Amino acid sequence: MSGEAFFFEYMRGLLGDRYESFIGAYEDKPRHKALRVNTRKISVADFKDIFKGRLVQNELCHNSFYSDVKPSLDPLYHAGLYYMQEPSASAAVAAFSPYIGERVLDLCAAPGGKSTQAAEYMQGGVIFCNDKEYKRTRALVENIERLGISNAVVTRNTAADYRAAGFDEYFDTLIVDAPCSGGGMMRYESVPYSAEIIEGCAARQRAILNDAVMLLRQGGYMLYSTCTFAREENEDNIEFLLKLGMETVEIPLRNGEERGIGLSDARRVYPMNFDGEGHFYCVLQKTGGGCSDVPHARKKRGVAVFNGLKLDVAEIGGRTVLDFDVPVFDGLNVLRVGTPVYEGGKEPSHALTHALSKDEVGLFGSVEIGEHANEYIRGTELKISAPRGNLIATISGYALGLVKSAPSGDGTNVLKNKYSKFLRVN
Repeated sequence: MSGEAFFFEYMRGLLGDRYESFIGAYEDKPRHKALRVNTRKISVADFKDIFKGRLVQNELCHNSFYSDVKPSLDPLYHAGLYYMQEPSASAAVAAFSPYIGERVLDLCAAPGGKSTQAAEYMQGGVIFCNDKEYKRTRALVENIERLGISNAVVTRNTAADYRAAGFDEYFDTLIVDAPCSGGGMMRYESVPYSAEIIEGCAARQRAILNDAVMLLRQGGYMLYSTCTFAREENEDNIEFLLKLGMETVEIPLRNGEERGIGLSDARRVYPMNFDGEGHFYCVLQKTGGGCSDVPHARKKRGVAVFNGLKLDVAEIGGRTVLDFDVPVFDGLNVLRVGTPVYEGGKEPSHALTHALSKDEVGLFGSVEIGEHANEYIRGTELKISAPRGNLIATISGYALGLVKSAPSGDGTNVLKNKYSKFLRVN
C-alpha cells in the first residue's frame, strides 16, 4: 500500500462518518498562507497602516493574517516586521501565551515559528532555541536575528544534553513541537506514511518527552504540539505525559478547533473546520518535582556608543552582545548567544540594527530609503544624500540594515550598501 493510500485509510478509521467532509476539504480547499505580525517591533495597527497587501484575520491568533505576500521580495519582511507561519501552526502558542514565563526552552525550534512567537510574550528573561539538526539551525538563527530577538540562545543539542548540562527542573516554560509523521501537511507536502513510520515517530517523541519533563520545574508549563493527525503521536503521548507527573490545562475552545480524541483539554485542527492545515496541541502543567537554579554566566558589562545611542552591553562567551541575563551553558553546543553588537572589529553588526527599537534606530542615525528599499535588499548602491558615516537604512522608520554614506567620484553622495550578501534578493 502506498503512503498516500495508507494515509486515507488511516483517516477513514480516525474520523468515521466525518471522513467525507475531510476528503472534501482535502481535495477542494485551496492552500492558505498567513503572516504573523512581529509585535516585538510593531503593533498590529501600525503594521496595517504601512502594509499594502490584503489582510484577513486568522481567528486562532490575534496577530496572524491570511496573505498571499511574497516575503522574499518584500522589504517589510526583511525588516523583520512579520514572519510567515502556517495559519493552524500559530494557534498553539497563541493559546499557550498566558503560561509563558521568563525561562523558556523550545526543544525542537527550527525554523523558529513557535520560538519567535513565544518571545513576543516575554518581558525579559531568556529563551533557549534548540534543534539537534545542524542544517535546520541556520534558518533558526536567521529568523531570530531578523525578528530582533535579543534574549535568545541558539543551541544544537538533545533534551538529554540539557539534563547533563545541569538544567533539570530549571525551566518554567517548555515548548515541544515534536518531529512527527507530518500527516497534517499531506495536502501540499508529499511525505512517506505507514504504520511503522507513525510508531517510530511516537517512540522518538516519547524519548524526547521523557527527558523534557525532567527539565521543567514544579508548576511549570509545557506546550506539546505536532502537525500530524495520528492519535499515537498525539493523545497517546499526552497520556504518556500524565503518567510522568503532568496534568492537562483547560484552555478555551475556539472556532475552528475540536477537542482531542478522549482528551477534552487537547486541541485538534482539521482543514474541514478551519482555513489551514492539520495541527494538534495540548497545554500541560508539572505537578511534582522541585525547582532549581543555574548560576548566571560570567560577563563583563560595558556601554557601546553609536552617535547619540548608548547601549548596555556585556561580553558573554567571548562576544560582545546586548546585555541580558543568561545562565551558565557549559556542556551545551551553543551556536549563538543574544545579539552581537559588533562584527569585523568595532563595526556595528547587521543583527544589532534589527534588535533596536524604532526610537533607538533614530538615535543611532538613520536614513529613510522608502521607494528604494527594493533596490537595497538586492544590494544596490543608492544615490541618496545623508550625513557621513554608518547609518541604518529604514523603511517607514524600521531598520533594514546598514549603509555607509560617502562622497562619490562625481561629487554627489552615495549610500554604500552593507546588507549581508547571503540575505540579498537575487
